[in-house]
Amino acid sequence: MASRSPWPSVTTKTASHPTPDGMGNGLFALEDVKVGEDVVHATVPFVAVLDSPRLDDTCAGCFGRKQMGTTGADLKACTGCRTVKYCDRACQSKDWKFAHSMECPIFKDLKPMVLPNNARALLRMVLRTGRNKYGSDELAVFSNLETHIHDIEQVQAQLDRITLTAKAVSNYSKSEMNAEAMTAYAAKLDLNSFNLTTALYDRIGLYLHPYAALINHSCDYNATVGFDGEELFVKAIRPIKKDEQVFISYIDTTTPKTVRCRELKERYYFDCKCAKCTADDNPQEKQFSEHKEALEIVERNALELMQSASAEDSKPEETIQNLEAAMHLLHQTSSWPLTRQPYASIRDQLIVSLLSAGNFSRAFMHAAIRYLRVDPVIYDAAHPIRHIHAWILAKLAIFLSQSFQSDPADPVPLQDFGINFHFILWYILADLASRQLESCTVPSFRRLVAANFAQVHNEFKANGIDPSTAKPLVSKEWSKLERLVQVALDKE
Repeated sequence: MASRSPWPSVTTKTASHPTPDGMGNGLFALEDVKVGEDVVHATVPFVAVLDSPRLDDTCAGCFGRKQMGTTGADLKACTGCRTVKYCDRACQSKDWKFAHSMECPIFKDLKPMVLPNNARALLRMVLRTGRNKYGSDELAVFSNLETHIHDIEQVQAQLDRITLTAKAVSNYSKSEMNAEAMTAYAAKLDLNSFNLTTALYDRIGLYLHPYAALINHSCDYNATVGFDGEELFVKAIRPIKKDEQVFISYIDTTTPKTVRCRELKERYYFDCKCAKCTADDNPQEKQFSEHKEALEIVERNALELMQSASAEDSKPEETIQNLEAAMHLLHQTSSWPLTRQPYASIRDQLIVSLLSAGNFSRAFMHAAIRYLRVDPVIYDAAHPIRHIHAWILAKLAIFLSQSFQSDPADPVPLQDFGINFHFILWYILADLASRQLESCTVPSFRRLVAANFAQVHNEFKANGIDPSTAKPLVSKEWSKLERLVQVALDKE
């Protein structure tokens, strides 16, 4: 049974104690944990703030949970500072009690300047500490988090950012906290915070919870982190045995070993000794090492095209062209598989760009490639990103089933394949719904999937069709999708 330690807002199946490798504390399972089950569930953050660009479109009280599945939500700005916005009085009242009552007059005096997210997070932590808003157990765990201040002192840019943030917050808050303690707070925030995301894994801010911050990194992780509003969920992506250490990933572990190890050393100041990094290179990576110089040139050129596509002054058409050129460059390299980075990331970025440009048929084609050929290789079956990508494909199928219009410029015209998108949609949603209990997605996403599947299934039955008993029809349409994917890959 899950415990309620170390404080009431946390439910966990873990306990903290020193790791056997001498790398500090970690979290270890108190019992066997099944795939999809909560390892840690925190209902109240130590601190959570929105990124500055999301202050206008995301509620600062529920962090978008009430906006889930809605479009164009009418948020109301705080009448005092006009900096943060809320869904309703309930969200405003909750945030006011948590911290906004203390920061609101500061934000008002700073207008029109808006502090960056790390400064607003540090300000909240300092203000809540000064008003004794944290429990002693919370502060005890927080105080034991690493600062790596001696390592940070060797990185001038990071040291300057942390020092300047601490000085600014000290000035604005008029706190009696001394400079050393303030800097330690800032360093702990910098090293231990999570990317706060919506239930659909869109980044909206940063989040810190000291207990969850005790979870160590492994490139061969067995748990993932997700958010549902202000609630944090750490879920088992693989079975975790009693007394086994819980690991999450601090970085994108789909990248090659050299990239992962460099990023972990530069960002978190440790050499990764996980099973994935200490194992011998797989045959694919050995092949890359044998042609290292030539392949590095290809990769560099592809990354340059990817960066050009991300330029602020880049037009939508240019963005898409640059991303497609980068993919074509990698595709021409016979030893570069679809699943090796940066190929997969370029496709992700291309799908987003095509959606922004309103080219839903090509976005569907690339989303189908990702769903069938990429995600099954680089993500576990329960991984939330895999489920989010399936959801995106389902949403595109909904759109195309209602209003299919092929773009004359499409390299692979979808109409040539005669796909019935209704059956494709039903299959994706049915598969998602059947796997939700063993997935690492959060409750709001699960409810969204269940509601949409029920709606689609009932629409079929209202028309006298039950796809669950019409396997040949579904298989026929799925075969068309498989053929589309193969033709599209041949033309890349």
